[in-house]
Amino acid sequence: MQNRILLSMLIAFAVTLHSGLLHAQDNLKNNISNKQKDKVISSLLQNLNDIYIFPDIAKKSEKQFHQFQKDGVYSKINNASVFADTLTNQLRRVLNDKHMRVWYDKPVAAGSTDTLEQYNKRIAKERLKVRRNWGFPKMDILDGNVGYLKITAFHQMEKAGKVATAAMTYLENTDALILDLRLNHGGDPETVQFLVSYFFDRNPVHINDMYYREGSETTEYWTLTDIPGKRYLNKPVYILASKNTFSAGEEFTYDMQTQKRATIIGENTGGGANPGGSVELPEGFVVFIPNGRAINPITKTNWEGTGVTPDIKTQPETSLKQAHILALKTLLKTAKDEEVKDFYLDALKSEKQE
Repeated sequence: MQNRILLSMLIAFAVTLHSGLLHAQDNLKNNISNKQKDKVISSLLQNLNDIYIFPDIAKKSEKQFHQFQKDGVYSKINNASVFADTLTNQLRRVLNDKHMRVWYDKPVAAGSTDTLEQYNKRIAKERLKVRRNWGFPKMDILDGNVGYLKITAFHQMEKAGKVATAAMTYLENTDALILDLRLNHGGDPETVQFLVSYFFDRNPVHINDMYYREGSETTEYWTLTDIPGKRYLNKPVYILASKNTFSAGEEFTYDMQTQKRATIIGENTGGGANPGGSVELPEGFVVFIPNGRAINPITKTNWEGTGVTPDIKTQPETSLKQAHILALKTLLKTAKDEEVKDFYLDALKSEKQE
């Protein structure tokens, strides 16, 4: 008995020691020298000059980062992840662009093009998208026949388009619709274009442009002539927004607002309107650099840095209730049949009492 206890203790100790060694090795892998940091910064600044949507701003930022180096801002940082976070914060502040981000990818740093860890990361990301129903995790029909659809992301059309169609089919018989984008962090402009199309007739409407620095090219986005299912026309639409609504989530909100197709309720959105892509830097670092900017055909500008301003400002936690009440009041005003009026009135009284 004593031998078994002793053996168990030794095994537990060995496991703990092994885990500790792995953790220590992991920390060593994350160590970064001053020479490596200089190499990363040099590549970062070069890529900004080559790719960033505003070349003049990229050029000016060089002086600031060289000053950071001269002042020894990075000298006490010896952890790669901390260094990446520092660069991210500085880039966002200096360039005033919230899409900017630097991160450290250990598998890339190890020199492998496709390690098991990378593979597992990709699988985990895909699994998470599926679990969140490709950005459409919740739908409901509230009292008074008011539809509710939560959209947390605009993933690629191949997957998200089918789910969006199913959601709009489920909600097509509601009398008003609340779209919850309070936690929408962005995605694909084509998926935005697809969903926006449900709220307009077959005649194409110019909703957005994307200008790209490379080749000085502009991609126009119009509502689609053909979409599966029934369009959601001539019915009130409300969009819930918050400071966490970002990028493509903001584009959808801005498109609908400028076309006067929805009432926006909540707080100013995050303020990121510049699309881009990931670029590998030396020593296992990666940076997201915006290489384009949105240009709305109506305002001739976008929401970069300012966010989308809601039509009705309120705290995000109360915006759903306010949108529901507003929808019911709107429906009550337009109802002509007394029985229908009573239906909306009962729902309104119930919502106000909660």
